[in-house]
Amino acid sequence: MPAQALYLKYRPRSFDQVEGQDHITRTLKNALALGRVSHAYLFTGPRGTGKTTMARILAKAVNCLAEKENEKPDNTCAICRAINEERLLDLIEIDAASNRGIDNIRELREKVGFRPSDARYRVYVVDEVHMLTVEAFNALLKTLEEPPPHVIFVLATTDPQKIPATVLSRVQRLDFRRLTIPEIIARLREIAEKEKLKTEPAALEIIARYSGGGMRDAISLLDQLASYGSGEVTLAQVENLLGAASRVSVNQLIGALARKEVGAGLTVIANTIDGGADPRQFAREIVEYLRALLLAKAGNVNALPLTAEAQTEIQELAELFSIPQILLNTRLFNQAAYELRASTNPTLPLELAFVEAIADPIATERAPFVSTPRESPRPAPIVRETKSIANVTAVKTEPAEAKKNIELNKGETLSVETLNANWSRVLDRIKVYNKIVAAMLHNTEFVKVEGDLVVLGFHYEAHAEKFEKQANGKTLIERSLREIFEQPYRVKCILSPKKAKLKAVEQDPLVQEARKMGGEISRIHD
Repeated sequence: MPAQALYLKYRPRSFDQVEGQDHITRTLKNALALGRVSHAYLFTGPRGTGKTTMARILAKAVNCLAEKENEKPDNTCAICRAINEERLLDLIEIDAASNRGIDNIRELREKVGFRPSDARYRVYVVDEVHMLTVEAFNALLKTLEEPPPHVIFVLATTDPQKIPATVLSRVQRLDFRRLTIPEIIARLREIAEKEKLKTEPAALEIIARYSGGGMRDAISLLDQLASYGSGEVTLAQVENLLGAASRVSVNQLIGALARKEVGAGLTVIANTIDGGADPRQFAREIVEYLRALLLAKAGNVNALPLTAEAQTEIQELAELFSIPQILLNTRLFNQAAYELRASTNPTLPLELAFVEAIADPIATERAPFVSTPRESPRPAPIVRETKSIANVTAVKTEPAEAKKNIELNKGETLSVETLNANWSRVLDRIKVYNKIVAAMLHNTEFVKVEGDLVVLGFHYEAHAEKFEKQANGKTLIERSLREIFEQPYRVKCILSPKKAKLKAVEQDPLVQEARKMGGEISRIHD
């Protein structure tokens, strides 16, 4: 016989066992005590927060055979035991995702007239009720408005915005909230003790954060980790299972961001992803860390469920940022997490977010995007310092050229092939003037060349617009092209045609509906 899943084994069986939904348990217990239980409820909230569990507890409470109201459900009477063992015929659970049509609701309407077979009330629990069709909702309205006295409806949904107003007006709505990290950690620790599992505090914290406020998801993750068979849940196991980045990696990246060290930050991103971390999870952890910096900056660091050592670390890093900088960085990495869903490159959105975070737009408005020397079109000299035992001397050197500039033959025009073959040399030239701009131009592509016009394609529309609208950015590219090929060129920055096609496909209503149901775009045929 297969082992029972932990989230089922430790599923709450009474109101007092439900975590984090005190406002709802109090409402339902008062309604039971006063004999004012509604004929129809709408339980709404994120997944894994206890909606169907609460519906089952309510079904037991209204039918419990215990004499005292404050003891219901007692989980010992015949009705409570039948529900716990899932054999009570008067508790009907319906999945609206797979029974969403009008015929299914008509069948339900025909059955509600029958009296309960064993219990006092027949309870219908309709899960994911927002998936019902418009016709099905219309068919349900009359029953919800005037149900038989022996019937109670509990509608559960994660998307209340899709419930028609006519239905909302006929039910009593109770909103379930996401559970806090301390609440989830406390429950995980309790289950681990009962299962005789040794757990590292940092491991439970990551599980709680990853669950997104859903207790069921958190317990399921703990169950997965317990199946390793070692009798211990460690931080390394959690990071390996989730593809999570270590807190050290996140801290290193934020530190490089504070010091504006482009190279160091890009190295951290590459090493973290190459080490097996999931890019989207890494982005989410960065956003969570930036949120912690914002709370610390606002003097509310104690609101974070962190150790004293971690709080000190957060406060020290927060001093290196202003609130506008933290807000900007959070938006950039949050957007990167979204863009990673469709990106073919596992690091590019993170790299671009990091570089753009350093290239502060506010600073950009105060100073030119690129500094242009007046004396000559040659790159400015690089100053290198060499240390000797006796003293320190400065040695000025010109940038070394491995090859001479490419000279096009008379009458010969520049081609996309020639540009692609020498793009690294163009980037090296740009890097002499502005390393940040050079980093932002990686993973671009040449679309076409028409006379002296070079069309450059970017993977993200925002980056194309930024270079196209800010003339000094294009000026730097044009200048470097002129120096490499010894001819003047104009540059136009656009969204890459491949990316533009992908964007058009993503905006197709049919594709959007398919993606909502879990579909993914794997390939676009020409």
